Amino acid sequence: MAHSVSLRRIGSAGLFALLIAGCSDEKVVFREPVNPPPDANSGFLGYFSATDKQSTCGNCHVLHDVDWSNTAHANAYSVLASSPDATAACYTCHTVSDKGNPTAGPAGWDAVEDAAYHDVQCESCHGPGVEHVTSPDAPKSASNPPLAHIGLLGPSGALDSASLANSCGACHNQNSGPGVRAFEEWEKSGHARPVLEEGGGSPADTPNCASCHEGKATLAAWGVTANYAEKGLTGSANNLGQTCSVCHDPHGSAEDASGQPIAGQLRFPINVPDANQNLCMKCHQRRSVPDATAARGPHSPQGPMLLGDAGYQPAGFQPDLQAVATTHGSERNPGLCAGCHVNRLTGTDVATGKPATSAGHLFLAIPCLDAGGLPDLVNHDCAHTEVTRSWAACANSGCHASATQAVQAFTTVTQRLDQLTKQIWDDINANDVVDAAPTDGGYLSDVVAIPPATEFSPTDNIITPAEGARFNVRMLRIVNGADGSSGVHNPFLAEALLRANIDELKARYPGLPAVRAAVQEIMKGPLGAITKRPLSRPLISRPISSR
Repeated sequence: MAHSVSLRRIGSAGLFALLIAGCSDEKVVFREPVNPPPDANSGFLGYFSATDKQSTCGNCHVLHDVDWSNTAHANAYSVLASSPDATAACYTCHTVSDKGNPTAGPAGWDAVEDAAYHDVQCESCHGPGVEHVTSPDAPKSASNPPLAHIGLLGPSGALDSASLANSCGACHNQNSGPGVRAFEEWEKSGHARPVLEEGGGSPADTPNCASCHEGKATLAAWGVTANYAEKGLTGSANNLGQTCSVCHDPHGSAEDASGQPIAGQLRFPINVPDANQNLCMKCHQRRSVPDATAARGPHSPQGPMLLGDAGYQPAGFQPDLQAVATTHGSERNPGLCAGCHVNRLTGTDVATGKPATSAGHLFLAIPCLDAGGLPDLVNHDCAHTEVTRSWAACANSGCHASATQAVQAFTTVTQRLDQLTKQIWDDINANDVVDAAPTDGGYLSDVVAIPPATEFSPTDNIITPAEGARFNVRMLRIVNGADGSSGVHNPFLAEALLRANIDELKARYPGLPAVRAAVQEIMKGPLGAITKRPLSRPLISRPISSR
């Protein structure tokens, strides 16, 4: 085996010592960069030097080792050892063991409690490295080089115990340690399923969709070149959802604009108000303004909506810019999307009766609660009341003084937007096509009977007021709206757009009937006005979704 040496932690003093040695008669002896594995049966190498946390893998993969040393995984053992609640069972996830890789246990720390296996090291995800370091030039096989798995579910998105055991989910689940339910929540979220389930087709058929709806394609679109076990595998059975490794860099190498590691090992920051750089918005910004060359409606416009850039803007549109810019995308919510959609809650696991913590990985801003006070993993469709849902994200952000105020604001916003969207277009038969009254209701149903019929032409490359209003309704309606938030992402912009649509439609089509009295009250009042008394009941019982 070729001799090598790691320069990772050689400081100026160490470098000086090497130079002096080179100028003397002393003989410099290089040692092999590999120690015999303490657990010979498993082949886990662990630390080369446990004292300074120099991993054996890092003797060659220097930069990965440096990045990893700045992650929480690099201190997993000491954090646990200092906890008064630590038990022997906890150490299997805070050391190199069979957890998270294809090796069947007990192995590593669970077989030999050696300091070489402290912390969550490279082999915790990649599997045993002894075969690779002893035969690095051998023909490639399933275990040489050892590749980490990024998939958590089996074929076609079904829960698969083998896939789970070989992934992040082996430790990041409610049955490990303090019971943080990262895997269980993610598995019930929209992020868990690939595009195959969303549109009935294959990512190979819809590459533009796959870049956000299939995990491997997303990583490729983001320029991630690292290798992993599922890379290059084709066919619907190998499609991945947005798994842990899509959003989180396992090596912890991503840095922010100032050169500092991004918290949570995220690949992109979450606190940047830039739709092209914000982690969530890189996908949640696909079609937020109408396209004059296509009749397709809005799709995933949440990022631009939050930042105040979404929607068709009628001629002369001049909203209250201060109001639009200081809603949920203001400095009071520095986490932007994640500030509302990823929040921790503590409660009791209803299955085990033990304390547990929500990791916020259902990605619902106001999730329904189960009997233990945690986000309900099954029921996402409950009434929007203070007791049935968690409003902690709203109250904790500083935007609302209490859950009661948050419920009142939500109810008011949804009621006002329901009135406005239905004045423009009430899709009564729910076919997403503007039909003439009385099949549908609202101004657009009257417009289809007013010449010229080209107001909805898909080939004239012009966005007419009718088409622009249709786009905004499709985006902001409270049932099946593409924004998915009933206007809550930016209630001031949402209302300003719809009010401007109504004014423009009336000016363009003089034959339209008068605005309904309830809508007139909204139109003449301030944007987003909150009623003086709590409303009797929420308008809808549909969850805010991140998809």
